[in-house]
Amino acid sequence: MTVVCLYTGLRYLYACMPLMRPLLIVCCCLLLVTLSASGQDKQSKSAPGLITGNVIDTLQKAVADASVSLRPFNDSLPTRNTRTDQNGNFEFEHLPFGYYKLSISYVGFRPLTLDSIWIRAERYDFNMSDLTLKPNTDTALEEVVVYAEKPLIQSRDGNITFNAGESALSAGSNAAELLKSVPLVANDPDGKLVVRGREPKILIDDKPVELNAQQLADLLESLPGSMIEKIEVMTNPPPQYANEQGGVINIVTKKGKVGMGARLTLTAGTRGEYGVSGNINYRKKGLAVNLNMGFAYNEFDGYSRSMRENFRKDSTNYYATAGQSFNKGIRPNARLNVDYELDKWNLFNIQATYSQAVTRNKSDNEYTNINRFHEVYRISQRSIATEGNNISPVINFTYTRKGKKPGESLRFIAGTNTAWNNSDRTFYEVPLNPDYTQRGKDSTQLQYNETHNKGYNARVNYDKQLSNKKTSISTGASYVYELNDIDVDVYGLRSVPVKELMPNTNLSNSFDFRQRVSNIRAAVKQRLSESLSVTGGITLENTDLRFTLKEGAKADNNYSTWLPFFTLSKKWEEVLSVNLSYRKSIRRPGINHMNPTVDIADTNNLRFGNPDLLPSTSHNFDLVFGRTTDKYFLNLSLGYNKVSDIFSQLRLPAPNDTNKTTTSWYNIDGREEYEISTWNGYTFSKALRVNLSASYTFNKYSSRNTSFINGGTFTSNFNGNFVPTDMWNITTGITYNRFANPQGTVRSNLRMNFGVQRKLLKKKLVLTFNMIDPIAKQEYRSFTTTPAYNIESLSSTNTRNYRITIGYNFTQLGKKKKPATKKATGTLKK
Repeated sequence: MTVVCLYTGLRYLYACMPLMRPLLIVCCCLLLVTLSASGQDKQSKSAPGLITGNVIDTLQKAVADASVSLRPFNDSLPTRNTRTDQNGNFEFEHLPFGYYKLSISYVGFRPLTLDSIWIRAERYDFNMSDLTLKPNTDTALEEVVVYAEKPLIQSRDGNITFNAGESALSAGSNAAELLKSVPLVANDPDGKLVVRGREPKILIDDKPVELNAQQLADLLESLPGSMIEKIEVMTNPPPQYANEQGGVINIVTKKGKVGMGARLTLTAGTRGEYGVSGNINYRKKGLAVNLNMGFAYNEFDGYSRSMRENFRKDSTNYYATAGQSFNKGIRPNARLNVDYELDKWNLFNIQATYSQAVTRNKSDNEYTNINRFHEVYRISQRSIATEGNNISPVINFTYTRKGKKPGESLRFIAGTNTAWNNSDRTFYEVPLNPDYTQRGKDSTQLQYNETHNKGYNARVNYDKQLSNKKTSISTGASYVYELNDIDVDVYGLRSVPVKELMPNTNLSNSFDFRQRVSNIRAAVKQRLSESLSVTGGITLENTDLRFTLKEGAKADNNYSTWLPFFTLSKKWEEVLSVNLSYRKSIRRPGINHMNPTVDIADTNNLRFGNPDLLPSTSHNFDLVFGRTTDKYFLNLSLGYNKVSDIFSQLRLPAPNDTNKTTTSWYNIDGREEYEISTWNGYTFSKALRVNLSASYTFNKYSSRNTSFINGGTFTSNFNGNFVPTDMWNITTGITYNRFANPQGTVRSNLRMNFGVQRKLLKKKLVLTFNMIDPIAKQEYRSFTTTPAYNIESLSSTNTRNYRITIGYNFTQLGKKKKPATKKATGTLKK
């Protein structure tokens, strides 16, 4: 009866909702596969346990024919034995519930034991990847490790690890979307990543990403979430990045198992989202090759409205805007990562990334002038069509030389990147009377933007632990070169006497922007006791930038800055920790802040950059308390920042027309920032974990300028992870943010992402269903207050999406060794 009702309901939906037919077909296929797999699961309910893994040596080479023994804690059950295959793989299946001890041994290597592996109804499938055997010595003892399962979020020493591989939100998403679920990380209204209100340094696999804001955004949107192993948020970063104002975000990608494997992922969403990505990995001895290729198509629609109240000496008037937009984009991408370990002292890495974004945007806007009697006296309608194409390849090379003494290493990182960006915009405007009859002539403008940028970077790091094993030194230097060549041509369409395009020299522009940033640094870490350490260092940074405008004018700036830092760390029995830190940081304006090109999307509010911006420096003080146990972790951070020469975006009345405004960047003032943040997690059981983070920063501007508004920025994040069995994973993420700026505030509504993941066919087939913003679409409400006017505006994007992702893992294993079974007669040697 149930099947008949289900069939009838699906048939009705299929007939009534043509746009949902592809999704319904996929749902039916998934339902059949799930029912089939459920039937298979019932056959092994009595003993469903499965333990798989692979064994390697310190050179990343597979250890074949190693002895693997699995002994249950329950003496009434037999001990099982097997040997690894040619790729170092092993497998034990049909295991009853209970605790187990896994032991691995091979001639010439130190024995390895993993203790307390708990097979239970909530989790009965374990994959022990890259179990490393170390060379045997005369004094070496057997290595015993108590096995601990990996939670969704971990925290230690004030740093956060988001294990993306344990999240149902990672399938079908990209890095930019996944970062929104990470504690303390938020996107400001301009889409920029911030950690506790400040911009962090982005690393991928421990390598810095030296890209401009647009290139970084394209890279993160093209990086599939399924290839991310974990995301590390370092609020207390290592000496190499100790002066970064917002700390460090390190995105660690998956490396694959020994042998050859592949993964194929298909994604479809109700918002008009489709994607396919594939991964091929090969790993043997010291060589690891990982190739990812993908393609994604997205559609977004949205609307916006605003009301500006202008204050005059004896009256007020109003200016209202309303608009609708539709955006679509195609994003092909590819990433190749090659690791080669020549020997245990010399490691090489080559990483090549290609990302492209082909976009088409259309917006229709209406601008209305209203007098003090709330009567409409003028209307104009403006349509904007944009065609964009951005191509961005990146290549990085890394060489690491490990010293023969522990703690010594030399690393050299070099990279180059380039990008071509074309954006063609067409503006069509019609002036109207209050009754919507045409008033005057319509107008058409065309704007052609062509940008070519290229960059080079090099970095060297040297770390060494001194012979007393209490003192460590870290030194290094870096060089980053960036060149942007920007050409903007604007034309107006003249229809009399004949139709022709006439150049607009006032709005056209052509310039070069070059920036070179170099630094040298040195740091020392002294361990005063087993639980107390102090780290201090200093960086000398030089910035050299040059603007060359089309008329030959130049704007140059060259400045050097000393950036000291200091950290005092205290621990109590690996449970309680306190970190007190100081650092001086610098925020440099980039091309997005300094680009003088005028954006004419709204002729009543012209936007442009400021080539004369100066850098902003700040003194940051942080005190972080942390407590970590097996059941929970708690962190509380108190911070004080004194910032000089802040540059911020301001909207001001136009010089020659008080009914219009301009928006640009200015060095406005100094300010003090008072910050408090917390990130916490609690484990209710092995199956259920929750995490909550929140951060509040209050900005107080200098008393010499009373036109700026003191206000607070608040960001928050909630994560829940429920794993009823090892084949099911349910994850949810909720965020709410509010941002303060010198002229007001911008706040968002609640954003939600809920994911359910089901694994089938021995985890080879992974099905994921995501609900993104099911209750409300993404909205930003902004409030701007100045002596000349007040503005209240709303922008909304249709982010509501129901997404299905199908992933299949292809693995190529060697010939399996049949496990041997014998009755347990004693305990394993320790």
